[in-house]
Amino acid sequence: MRSLGLTALSTSDRGPRSKLVVTITAAPAMGRRKRQNLLREALVFMARQFGYVDAEADLL
Repeated sequence: MRSLGLTALSTSDRGPRSKLVVTITAAPAMGRRKRQNLLREALVFMARQFGYVDAEADLL
């Protein structure tokens, strides 16, 4: 498991979070760039669900 600082995504409207978790299922043969884009999209989705309303993929 890796840590990711969320300060670039602004602050949460729900207060600080010590941990957030996202699981991504992808095809083993998926290209590196496609996997990275999928990961960014999943992280933005997760962050928005936890109150980081300004989260955008280009901030990651």
